[in-house]
Amino acid sequence: MGHERIGVLPKTKRWRAIVAEIAAVDAPPSGVPEIARHTLNALGSRYVDLASDAAVEAAFGFLVDMARTGAGKQAAADISTKSPLSFVADLGQRLGATEGSLETAEIVRHAAADAIATWGRENATTQSELFADSAPGNAWRGLGTGAGFCELSRLFFSRLTERYLSYFLDREASAALPNLQAREQFRRQLQAHLGDVSKHSFETAKITQSFAAGWFNKNAATNQPTRAQIRRFLSYAFAKLREDLRREDRQ
Repeated sequence: MGHERIGVLPKTKRWRAIVAEIAAVDAPPSGVPEIARHTLNALGSRYVDLASDAAVEAAFGFLVDMARTGAGKQAAADISTKSPLSFVADLGQRLGATEGSLETAEIVRHAAADAIATWGRENATTQSELFADSAPGNAWRGLGTGAGFCELSRLFFSRLTERYLSYFLDREASAALPNLQAREQFRRQLQAHLGDVSKHSFETAKITQSFAAGWFNKNAATNQPTRAQIRRFLSYAFAKLREDLRREDRQ
């Protein structure tokens, strides 16, 4: 896979602490660990399905193609004048040709679109490049490297994890909280703590960086990766993410 071994990655704030802050008003302290644990277990199970999901494969393949274009000789003509919105539109067309759950495809599309927009924003070199409907100019420079691709890849897994953490947390809390008023209050608290959920997801996704750069340089920088190679990457990435969830659940 072309990766380096890394140890346990520390989090700024543990998942159980985040859940405790969100549910502090509505759930008894004894219920917080269960909500946190069930959320992580549900996400871990979903990772198993996502590793072989057609929409995930298509979206990740699209990001690989973006990076490969950035690495090619025709980068100036093919990628430097495209806006994030253009890429997102192309992504939508790619995903529209896949089969499977429409709900999953929509979550995956939003995760990949957020990753693309964030990359463009963080790598913009002029004020005009900050606008999503304008050509990003040099914003995509560096995307076609192992370092650039692993950042884009991490953003994708981070946004995907963030959306599913929020989804499963809301579901598990709704089952545990006593009434509709408590559930609505929890949802308001969740919205107020989305920054914590987002940061935790980004820190969780860092584990994918340990091998994404090496994989890209070996399998995609100079050659079009096969579907089997992309599937192996996704299987390995989601397996590493599940391992991180299990470690967090034991802490």
